[in-house]
Amino acid sequence: MTWNKEGIPHKGWHCIDVEDLADLVDGTEEIPYEQCEMCGNERIRFVHLMQHPDYPHELRVGCVCAEKMSDDYVNPRKAEDVLRKRASRRKNFNNKEWRFNPEKQTYSKKYKGEYITIKKSRYGNFGIFFANERFWNYNGKKFYSFESAERAAFEIFEELHTTQAEREHQYWLSRRNYYGE
Repeated sequence: MTWNKEGIPHKGWHCIDVEDLADLVDGTEEIPYEQCEMCGNERIRFVHLMQHPDYPHELRVGCVCAEKMSDDYVNPRKAEDVLRKRASRRKNFNNKEWRFNPEKQTYSKKYKGEYITIKKSRYGNFGIFFANERFWNYNGKKFYSFESAERAAFEIFEELHTTQAEREHQYWLSRRNYYGE
């Protein structure tokens, strides 16, 4: 356990990132839990990457240790909650079935009131259609399988989805500009 190890500061750490280890696997694989490098807890799913100006290495720790090391008892938990909610949204997204349209040769699903579509191109790769945009790659990667397109579809949805209230607000702002107000 590092809490008892000499030369490792206990306070003054900064959290530089938080990872959800479940993001590394699909729904069929087991989550590769890690061990906290500060207390030794062996089942950490949300890993907080901690950095200290007087220590040469980053430490991968759990939420409770991140709170103690940074002396911040709010933000580590908030960061973890954001990732938990994202994981829940991903699960809900994946639980919705893709419907095949034989006429258009497309797969579509309706999620949160919006349609997202996957289509195989004549070149063999896949494209994603959402929010009046087409994506033949995402983050520099093409989709060579339906599964890779499906994983990217969630990321694209997360990035571009807006709530009904946000869309209405944008509509009224555009109307205001249209009338010169």
